[in-house]
Amino acid sequence: MVDFDPDKEGKEGQILCYIHDPDEVVYVAESLKDLIFSIIREIKA
Repeated sequence: MVDFDPDKEGKEGQILCYIHDPDEVVYVAESLKDLIFSIIREIKA
């Protein structure tokens, strides 16, 4: 999910992943652009 209202340590637009059971939120990437580039790098590896 895109974070449009981050806390003081976060950055607007950062990408988070919500995991249920157990409930937790995981930081994924600083932006959608960074997430896409990360996926591309993984595919090419």
